[in-house]
Amino acid sequence: MKDKNLDYSSIIGLILILSVLIIFTYFNNHTNTNKYNNSKKLDSNHQEFSITDQRKKNHFFLLENNVLKLKISSLGGGIHDVLLKKYKAYDSLLSYHAKNLYLIKNSSFLYKLSFLNQKGFNIDTNTLYFQPIFLEKNQKSGIKTLTMRAKNPYGIGFLDYVYTIGEKNQYDIGFSIRTRNFSFLKKKGLVSYLNLEHKILSLEKDRDWENSYTQVCYSVSSNNENINHFDSVKYLSEKKTEDKNIYGVKWISHKQQFFSFILIPEKILKSVFVQSENFSSGFFLKKIQLKTFIDPVKNEDISFRFYFGPLDLKVLKKYQNGVENIIPFGWGFLKWINKYFFLIVFQFLEKTNLNYGVIIILMTIVVKLILYPITYKQYKLSAIMKSIRPEIEKLNHKYRKDVFKKQRAIMELYHNVGINPMSGCISTLFQIPIFYSLFKFFPTIINLRGKSFLWVEDLTSYDSIFKLPFFIPFYGNHVSLLTLLYSLALLVYTKISNNGKKNVSKNENDSSIPDMNFVLYLMPIVMLLFINSYASALSLYYFTSNIINIGFFFFIKEFMLNEKKILIKIQEKKEIKRNYWNNIIKRITNKRDKNSTKE
Repeated sequence: MKDKNLDYSSIIGLILILSVLIIFTYFNNHTNTNKYNNSKKLDSNHQEFSITDQRKKNHFFLLENNVLKLKISSLGGGIHDVLLKKYKAYDSLLSYHAKNLYLIKNSSFLYKLSFLNQKGFNIDTNTLYFQPIFLEKNQKSGIKTLTMRAKNPYGIGFLDYVYTIGEKNQYDIGFSIRTRNFSFLKKKGLVSYLNLEHKILSLEKDRDWENSYTQVCYSVSSNNENINHFDSVKYLSEKKTEDKNIYGVKWISHKQQFFSFILIPEKILKSVFVQSENFSSGFFLKKIQLKTFIDPVKNEDISFRFYFGPLDLKVLKKYQNGVENIIPFGWGFLKWINKYFFLIVFQFLEKTNLNYGVIIILMTIVVKLILYPITYKQYKLSAIMKSIRPEIEKLNHKYRKDVFKKQRAIMELYHNVGINPMSGCISTLFQIPIFYSLFKFFPTIINLRGKSFLWVEDLTSYDSIFKLPFFIPFYGNHVSLLTLLYSLALLVYTKISNNGKKNVSKNENDSSIPDMNFVLYLMPIVMLLFINSYASALSLYYFTSNIINIGFFFFIKEFMLNEKKILIKIQEKKEIKRNYWNNIIKRITNKRDKNSTKE
């Protein structure tokens, strides 16, 4: 019995020892895992959470007003689509703007929050599933608020994305990041940042032309309050891939030819890394990425405004932070000409509700009437130069071996008839800024976008009456009728204004001096090559301008300038000048004769 009891005691002891060893082993392994493999365990949990969430379906929730329609995704809580209700995108099949215009489509605009810890803890919000917990409309302001909430995958607390949208014609939405009892924020060495990637969709007829207007613009804070908004706007290259660290960012824009996304933070962002990358083909023009560090504080919001809308001066001015300066009206004084002259004239004529092609023609007439005094002086100078041409040819022949004497004699002739040939150059130089500023004006006016005139489908793009099976350098692979008409009108105007005259200032025996007539007749060809792919509104303006110039030429010649009278006046001035000098010589001679008689 004793042995039997001993056997029972041994068995019970063995069981107890095994139990202690099992318990000790379990706690020892658990402690070691927590001590050395925390990141592995969290990663496992993270994977487990993602796999669980991936079994869920992605749902979409709508926010909209009169001008915007947004689709919010439950996966990642981000904006999936942005539709602009009042605009259309170019449809290549129909050859005009007919498709719904999406600035964002199928998550081409992605943003996420990343929380990183030195020990390997991490959360990326693009893997989280958000659920709508609050949707409200303020009856007074009409503002709609949608709150999307995701659970903390590693503990207690929630992460909220709060979207707000105005009831009326507002192109901006509010976006706030809010944490509620988010235990993850208590982790030591936590680093958090906002990462955004935007693939910009092509919306217009000419992809290459549109891409040349697509770039990153931004404004930085300045300690000098006297510095205006325009001076603080900076740009990344629109032609090449570029990245940059920017400090003190007030806002940053992903600008296209006619539309833009603008990120406006509630507080100035201390540091932003931004990269712009070009795409040579496909649906997208550029990929823009930005990354900025943020400091989420418990139960406090990090707020931004997202602008999805047109590059409309009136709309952008309402924000009062200089974002309207991203509209590419040109640089320096060209910007002021477009902004405070052409735009004002255009907006005034726009009130007539006429076809936009007719408005451009009326705009051309207004500008030509304003410049009429300069045009008249140019024509008058041309008529006088034509009248004294025989005199200049005589001087060329007389001083053909002495260029210096010839130039001095010609300048004396100009002085005698009371003209300054340089005044014609000054008048031309005065019109050059106006000429060039229009190159920036018409391709950027959103009111012209998609507007047709006669055979022209879109006044902000080229008109094509024939597609070439090959590409011509500088010219392109299409034939623009308006460009042809403009070049022809320019050729006719050059012909009648030059009137077959020779380069009278040139020595006939000197072949080293180029014939300026050749340069004049070369200009229509150069312009034909140069503006064939430009906005058809520009060709329409220049065509109308040259038709008006031809009309002015004949009107001034027939009714305002009489070449015979001009020639008579020239002879009279020469006679007066001759008599003046003869009288002086006569007085000097008489004075000498008197002095000789006294002696």
